[in-house]
Amino acid sequence: MNNLNEWIARQIQEALSAEKRDKKWLSEKTGIPYSTLNRKMAAHVEFRFSELFSIAEALNISPALFTPSGFTRTAAA
Repeated sequence: MNNLNEWIARQIQEALSAEKRDKKWLSEKTGIPYSTLNRKMAAHVEFRFSELFSIAEALNISPALFTPSGFTRTAAA
């Protein structure tokens, strides 16, 4: 599962960079303690869905951006 954690952390970092924000700002905006956010961004600890939702909300993006394409459902034909 570590690859998934790394992928999610990369998605978050890319979103932060696009908004010209840093982890300190994200920590303050979401209420996730900075030390916890650092561990999660280093893929040492998994993000909870509620945290991903808070991050998406803070960055004004869809939480679906933190879901790899292999996990999304396709429409039935």
